[in-house]
Amino acid sequence: MLSMRGLASGVALAAIIAVLPVEDAAAQQAGDATEKAQKVLTGGKTSKLRSRKRTKREERLVKEAAKSTESQPQLSNDNGRLEGDIIVMGLRENLKSSRNAKRRASQIVDVVVAQDIGKLPDKNIPEALARVPGVQIERNRGEGGEVKIRGLGGVMTTVNGSPTFSAGDRTTYLNDISSDMVAGIEVYKTRTPDQVEGSQTGVINLTLRRPTDFKEGATYAFSVRGDYADQVKQVNPYFSALVAYNADTNIGRLGFSVNGSVNDVRYNESIRWNSKPHIPGDSRLTFLPSTTPRNIYMPWAIGFAGPNGWSRRADVNVSTQWKPDDHWAITLEGGYRKQRMLWADNQFDIPLTYSASSAPLPVLSNIVLGDDGRLVKSLSATSLDPLGPGRQSFLHESTNYNARFQVDYKNERFEFNSWINWARAENDSNHIFHWIRFNQQPDYDVIFNDKTDPLGGSNVTFKNIDLLDRKNYLYIDGFDQSKQYTYSSEIEAKWDLKLYTDSSFIDYLKTGFRYANRTYARAYGARGAYINLRLPISSLPNYELVSSGKGFQGSSSAANAEWLIGDTNSIRNSFAAIRSQLVGIYPELATPYPKYNPLDDIGGADGSYAAYVMAHYNVKLLFPIDGVIGTRFVNNLTNLTATQRSTQFVNVNNQLVEQTVDTRITPKANFLDVMPSVNAIIHFTPKLQLRTAWTYEVGRPSVYQINPRLVLDLRNRTGPTAWGGNPRLGAITTNKYDASLEWYFGPTGLASLAVWQWNQDGLVGNRQLPEVLPESPNVPVLVTRPYNLGRGRHRGIEGRLSSFFTFLPGILKSFGAELNGTMNLTRQAYPVFKPDSTLISEAEFIYGPYLNVSKYMYNLVGFFERDGLNVRVAYNWQSRRQWWVDTNDPYNNLFLDPVKRLDASINYDINKNLTVALEGSNLTADGNRSYWGSYAAPQDVRYFSRNFSLSVRTRF
Repeated sequence: MLSMRGLASGVALAAIIAVLPVEDAAAQQAGDATEKAQKVLTGGKTSKLRSRKRTKREERLVKEAAKSTESQPQLSNDNGRLEGDIIVMGLRENLKSSRNAKRRASQIVDVVVAQDIGKLPDKNIPEALARVPGVQIERNRGEGGEVKIRGLGGVMTTVNGSPTFSAGDRTTYLNDISSDMVAGIEVYKTRTPDQVEGSQTGVINLTLRRPTDFKEGATYAFSVRGDYADQVKQVNPYFSALVAYNADTNIGRLGFSVNGSVNDVRYNESIRWNSKPHIPGDSRLTFLPSTTPRNIYMPWAIGFAGPNGWSRRADVNVSTQWKPDDHWAITLEGGYRKQRMLWADNQFDIPLTYSASSAPLPVLSNIVLGDDGRLVKSLSATSLDPLGPGRQSFLHESTNYNARFQVDYKNERFEFNSWINWARAENDSNHIFHWIRFNQQPDYDVIFNDKTDPLGGSNVTFKNIDLLDRKNYLYIDGFDQSKQYTYSSEIEAKWDLKLYTDSSFIDYLKTGFRYANRTYARAYGARGAYINLRLPISSLPNYELVSSGKGFQGSSSAANAEWLIGDTNSIRNSFAAIRSQLVGIYPELATPYPKYNPLDDIGGADGSYAAYVMAHYNVKLLFPIDGVIGTRFVNNLTNLTATQRSTQFVNVNNQLVEQTVDTRITPKANFLDVMPSVNAIIHFTPKLQLRTAWTYEVGRPSVYQINPRLVLDLRNRTGPTAWGGNPRLGAITTNKYDASLEWYFGPTGLASLAVWQWNQDGLVGNRQLPEVLPESPNVPVLVTRPYNLGRGRHRGIEGRLSSFFTFLPGILKSFGAELNGTMNLTRQAYPVFKPDSTLISEAEFIYGPYLNVSKYMYNLVGFFERDGLNVRVAYNWQSRRQWWVDTNDPYNNLFLDPVKRLDASINYDINKNLTVALEGSNLTADGNRSYWGSYAAPQDVRYFSRNFSLSVRTRF
């Protein structure tokens, strides 16, 4: 049952809807009904030959089109991408297009359409999706990143209907795809059988532009933008260009387009942090006075961090189309995307009750306890070890390719489309993290939660050392290193057949088949950590100390949090000299990179065969009802190869010798999933409809979870153990029940209220169970692997109200607004394993909210558009969420405070070919704050930049 608060929210929204003014029906009687009906049937394009019998739903849409005074853009998605009127100009047309795409869909979907060629509402795709009801995004490294739908991750991403991915993942990083390449985005919260499976939560489909989307002749669009972030204090350049041409020739319509962009993102964020409070138990720790209680709680370390670095992206897509007549369409297209990035994160760990290198622990004094007499509020520390800051240098390069050949045919009786799609992703990265030491032991005062700061958090004051004096930095004291290579490619072949009938009950049938095979290769190697090296900085001429930079904007607690560390290139430029000084002690440093570890070597394939059948029906009970019913059948096959490592004692010349053997293994797995779904749309009036859906979804585990790697320890023959992946791990399954009441009013108005319950099963977690393995046929081996374990339940309410105020007089009709909000009610079973007397871990379950989900979210957006000027102001708010749950340790219940964001943009059309724009994001300089169970024990306080951009766009 939904909570009373949720029901009250729904009633309140319904009341708002009920009193909205509706345009006088008489004012909507105008226009050419025949032309508009043709647009409805053909997705906004005229058709000379198509004359099939219209479906009941299309007849209804024809009548509605004939009543509208304004041309309503029509969008459809029959072939994996938005088609129809996807070239829109301005906020009003944008709102119309996204509304009408939602109205025409069979599924529960929200649509974001670019308001101009190369102009999504926000600078990247995840940030544009943050305005969609029920969507939650995570921001990191200067931009929006991970996307969740109604609190669930693992969202599948598709491009023109085909799955896309980043290296070994099953989805792609949406912020890697240039927003200027995208004409529209669909967020599917339910699925029909003709859509590809693979996510238990939803699908985000990106529509890329094709040449025949544009007017006949040539189209050119160019954009130049400069982005400024106030914690970076540099301008990031951005360029994009589109050239398209299509024309009618003797052999039909031919079109060609090239769309590309280059983007440079530099970022700087700042964090001050406290580790989890614990009872210090190290006997080496000294308290002054010695009578200080030992059962107090305090962090083992505090510190500062700074995600810092840059990302350079280039993206290009080429498409050519041939349409011999109104029946055939042939498309050949391909894309290339490359990214190089450097994470040059700062890190300054200040130990209190912990030392990673067995160094002496600091002497703690002046301890002040909180009101509970247990939690430490502040203290002084005298270090016995000359600690120092560190810096990461993680260099990453990724390359993506894709190619597609597609054939579409349609006539009055059937439609057929088929494509072959190839995609490849390749990642190559290497990492060095190093740290340096002061020339003396510092003394410092610590406040763990400084209440004089608006966000609280730690405050550290160094008393006997100047952190900006180069003479105080003496050694390179340690480093660790790793490298990784990941490769994946997929071939997809798909066809769909849509057959129109002469029946009014079942007006069309649709069936199809899809084959996909994806190959993987991954290698990883690491070495270190090398500690207590004491390499003088003076011996490294290419090592340059620079300031860590000033972050922490608006914070009094961290106003002086600035220190020196090598710049982003110093450790790499000095690495050969460092290795030459150490190779006599560590021979493996003769090579610049570590060797790949056989245990981390994985390869092979993961494929599927899928077929579906579905029908579109029309019935009339009390009201007209239409919808889709059908089933998708999927057979998944896994054929991955990895290393099995066995360690045991063997008898060699009457001596027991430990022996380790690596063997390549290729276990196979085969799963058959049957995924039925039912969608129904009840049309109470031509403008008021109720969508309902029941969908069975599956979410595939990651390739790293089904990795067949296994490490066997057979040295104790009476109690052998092992750990590894699980190649037979099943999918996470979800039974989804959805309903959405939608009212379409006026030329741009939409009011909707959605409810849902998603029952999830198969949360993946590690468990130890006995298995009989060939290496130990007589004694079961206790194997720790990932298994499908806990269940979850997700309920919620989602409301939306949006319109331009066309019913108001004068300039007021140029204003518009959107308000949408979501309430997520989640309950998840988390397995906890406790060994019983037979040493087999028994599962118990604790229940709590699904982790990292905000219970409440809302977006408030205001619009203004008049005489070439359009203004948009958007505010996003997400309530507190829980990051971790622990019933035994109250300080291990980790929470994130509400997240808020204020963005704005001003666009002005100087003429029909030229637009200038000024945009700002995070205008109130908000960050994130997390805490360990209570505000008295803060964890992180994170500061994000305010970003400003000036852009010029031209199209002709």
